[in-house]
Amino acid sequence: MSTIKKRIIVTFLMAAMLVGGLTGLDGTYQDSQSGQQNRQSMSLEGGSVRKAAAAGKSTMKVHYIDVGQGSAVLVQAGSHSMLIDGGDSNASSKVVSYLKRQKVKKLDYVVVSHYDADHLNGVVGALNVFKVNRVIAPAYTADSRVYESYCNIIAQKKIATTRPKAGKKYKLGKARFTILAPNSSGYTDENNYSIALKLVNGKNRFVITGDAETESEYEMLENGQNLSCDVYMAGHHGSANSSSEKFLQAMKPKYTVISCGADNNYGHPAQSAMSRLKAIGTKIFRTDAQGTIVATSNGSRIKWNKSPSKLWSYREYGSSTMIGADGSKSQISGSDTSGSDNAANSTPALAKGQKYIGNVNSKKFHLPSCNGLPYEKNRVYFDSIDAAHQAGYSPCGLCRPEG
Repeated sequence: MSTIKKRIIVTFLMAAMLVGGLTGLDGTYQDSQSGQQNRQSMSLEGGSVRKAAAAGKSTMKVHYIDVGQGSAVLVQAGSHSMLIDGGDSNASSKVVSYLKRQKVKKLDYVVVSHYDADHLNGVVGALNVFKVNRVIAPAYTADSRVYESYCNIIAQKKIATTRPKAGKKYKLGKARFTILAPNSSGYTDENNYSIALKLVNGKNRFVITGDAETESEYEMLENGQNLSCDVYMAGHHGSANSSSEKFLQAMKPKYTVISCGADNNYGHPAQSAMSRLKAIGTKIFRTDAQGTIVATSNGSRIKWNKSPSKLWSYREYGSSTMIGADGSKSQISGSDTSGSDNAANSTPALAKGQKYIGNVNSKKFHLPSCNGLPYEKNRVYFDSIDAAHQAGYSPCGLCRPEG
């Protein structure tokens, strides 16, 4: 190839990269300017990689694993690995297999954001399979079988466990992370016990908040920590009660990853949350529509295994149907097997002594008047709150049967 042709090709490629976003020939997506603090980032090619290495930067991968309705994140920094939550029981083996495919031999840290089944079940599976140096988990207890299993494996394998302290910093290879929440105790809603953290690799920053809701988000704001980030994992699967406007303004994420199930009936992601995300101009990725999302940071830039989603549709509580901005309705995949329909929303007649209705799939119990009741085939009935707890059920966050 002549020198002139080579120069023409190089000039063309450089111009394409400067336009703003580049989708590679391998299907990956890379933005030319990753994050607010990285407007003058260097090219990934050649000498700049060597300069990044000399400056102490390293590659960090953040895998947002598709576990359906739940959450599981694998972070890899060099030879060091951390698992943040593990999805529900139906995804436990998938998470273990995924970690093995990523050549994970041991986990430096396992972070249990909180003890809901859709975060904890897969953690129990990982603790059984992998050597774990330390578990970071919140300081409250849960009355459920999965929590009992979690406590048993911790005791059996004598795994060191640490309670979260806001502001505490940890190293993960050349990357690091800081605990952002919880900032207090005695929460009415256990979601607010969720461990939130900020991952940092060079100039790239990632915020993950578990199921933390507005109360915890405001505490993080009041605590005065720097919340700015390149990538935000939408709190509580894109719930209406998370991703508050002030919290988003403090973070100003260039990208947001939403982890939720394609057939969930919890209203994830919610219309209000999607509207707030769209208002700040963030680009979104969705596990319900795109599967597992992987972000690769070299300390200056972030490269993705998928292009950002253009799907800004949302769900209403009690329905798995996606609703577009124009009001059009569609189904991403499959049909709901654990949720509600309009007929289920009418107050059912209960047998004498029955006061509460449980969902055998979500393990939540409800008031008979709740708008989020499951299909009849997925119901179980309880005559008391104690009976529901003893069966491993937790209260619905919508109707709040415990008052």
